[in-house]
Amino acid sequence: MTAEEKMTIAELEDTFIDDLNMLGDWFLQYEYLLEISTELPKIPETERTDENKVPGCQSGVWLDIRYENGKVLVTADSDALIIRGILSVIVSLLSGRTPEEIVAYVPRFIEETNIKQQISTDRFNGIHSVIKSIQNIAEKYV
Repeated sequence: MTAEEKMTIAELEDTFIDDLNMLGDWFLQYEYLLEISTELPKIPETERTDENKVPGCQSGVWLDIRYENGKVLVTADSDALIIRGILSVIVSLLSGRTPEEIVAYVPRFIEETNIKQQISTDRFNGIHSVIKSIQNIAEKYV
């Protein structure tokens, strides 16, 4: 088990918030998000279906969510690089967690960093749609 897996969602989210705020400048934060977006596995084209597409997102966003051994496993992808970076944060926070942890999660990293000021309202709402979609599916397993 890695240190990341031992951390609660809130503790892990604090590290993302601290990392982004330490960078300060939006350009450096943007580069950070682009860098971590490369760590996010791509969803194969065959899985980029309407059923897996998140409604309400300005760019294409797809989720593949599975339930195995009491944990919710989340894979996410987008055709927009900055959104892939934000999805990478969301997947890091939520994938491999229990349904109860996911349902109880209240996102803070967008509001507590510069991200909210730097992305459009549509993208901001789309990110919340992604989180809500994950929570809605997790709720089925509670």
